[in-house]
Amino acid sequence: MTNALANLKVSLPSATSTDMAAFEAVAKGSSFLPRIQLITKGKYVDTGKISPGHWGVPQPGGEEIQDLGDKVDVIPFAFRPKAMDVSDREAIVTSYDVNDPEFKRIVAAPKNTGCIWGPTFLVFERNTQKFYELFFSNASGRSEASKMRPFLPSEENEGLPSAASMGIRYKQTKDYGWHVPVITKCTLTFDSIPPGEKILEVIEAFNTQSGGVEKVDESKENKDEGNSKRAR
Repeated sequence: MTNALANLKVSLPSATSTDMAAFEAVAKGSSFLPRIQLITKGKYVDTGKISPGHWGVPQPGGEEIQDLGDKVDVIPFAFRPKAMDVSDREAIVTSYDVNDPEFKRIVAAPKNTGCIWGPTFLVFERNTQKFYELFFSNASGRSEASKMRPFLPSEENEGLPSAASMGIRYKQTKDYGWHVPVITKCTLTFDSIPPGEKILEVIEAFNTQSGGVEKVDESKENKDEGNSKRAR
């Protein structure tokens, strides 16, 4: 590709690695971790942004999604129980305490009422080399999520996690079909893993994120920021 500024006759100061790190820190649209989710249908598929049966990372603003393909490799570093009531998009309820009455209410709620729950994981993905939240919030996901347990840091493995691969499988009944996750052992090497202090920092932020009722102010000037704080 031709550089349109090739004839620019001036020596400009170059950004240092420290400068770029500062840029990344202030260019983030939200303090929330981005999330990986399995896409089987919906607006991203309908608009051609991603193929059904692929893992994707929804982008701030809600209109774009990063396509990660039909298989991703992750290292799980932590997990928490999570329940959300997103029936009122202006006042989303989140709970991480299984003994919380709101958590129990959400778990007991009928299907298709905007109540979702299950284990949520903090994972590091091999290709993008980024941390994500992975929330198994439906029946198919919850059923498969137990297979992530051996890969988590635990007493059994002396606190050392291992890598898992997440593929997909198409499940079908006589009435409809959908894609479900499939978790297996990863056989590939992670070329780059964050330093220990960074991992501990992200784990701390993940484990201390509080629940409650989040009221979204649609009058905010920065709509992308408001959207990014919605249902996860």
